[in-house]
Amino acid sequence: MKEFDFDAPITAHRPSRDTKQWDTYRSFHAKNRSFVEFETGELMVRRVPNPDDRMLYERYNIQLVTTTDANCPVMYFDKQCTQPVKKAWVTHKGQQHLAIDHERHVVTALLEGWTRGVHPSLGDHVKNAYAYWSGDKRLPVPLETIKVQTPNPEYKKKMGPILKEVAIAVTAIRRMEIQNEKTPNFWQFEGKYEAKEEWYDSSAEDIVAEIVADKEVVRNVTNSGFEFPRKTEAVDFLYVKPIKEI
Repeated sequence: MKEFDFDAPITAHRPSRDTKQWDTYRSFHAKNRSFVEFETGELMVRRVPNPDDRMLYERYNIQLVTTTDANCPVMYFDKQCTQPVKKAWVTHKGQQHLAIDHERHVVTALLEGWTRGVHPSLGDHVKNAYAYWSGDKRLPVPLETIKVQTPNPEYKKKMGPILKEVAIAVTAIRRMEIQNEKTPNFWQFEGKYEAKEEWYDSSAEDIVAEIVADKEVVRNVTNSGFEFPRKTEAVDFLYVKPIKEI
C-alpha cells in the first residue's frame, strides 16, 4: 500500500471528482471507486463493490474479488501457503466478497449486509466500513469472517447408512401418497435436501417422523435424496502467495 499523498497530481487512480474532501465523513479523505483513503493514513472499503470495481488496485496493492470470480487466486489456511482452500469450500452457500491485501498476503472478508454505525470503536468516520486498514503496512482489521465449509467425513460415515434407510422409507410413504392423490404432484426439486447436523444422534425412525410432517420435504427427499452437511469454520484471515508466484 502506497503512503497517501493528497497533494499528488491528478491521475487515473485519483480523478478530479475524487480529490480531497471533508463533508461525507467529517475527516479529510479522497474516494477511489469502492475505497476511501483518509489523510490520517486509514483506508476503508465503503461499499460492496459492483463487478466493474472488482479488480486489483495497484495504489493500495489490494484486490477486491468474490470467491466465484475467475481471477480469485488460490487461498490457503496457513501463512506458509501449504494448505490450500478448495474453491468449493468458500462457494458452497454462495459467493463471498473478499479484499486481498497482496502486500501483507492476507485475505479478509467484506462485511455482509447493513453496516450503518456498526463499528463506532474504530472512529466515527469509519464506522460504516466494509473493510478497514488503520494505516500503511498494517494488516486489515477483521470486520467479518470468511466462511470455509469443508466435508464432514464423520457425519457421512455414521449417518450415511441411516439416511439411506430414511430415504427408502420416505420414498415408500410418498408412493402411497401419490396413489391416494387425485392429481399427483410430480414437481421436480433442484438439488438434494441438506441433512441436519442435529440428526447426528437420531434414529432413522425419528428422522422419518420429522420429515413426513412436511410434504414438501417428503417430495424433495424422494426426488433428490440427501446432501450431507459440511463443517463450517469461520476464520479472520486466509492467505495468498505473492503475486509473482501465483
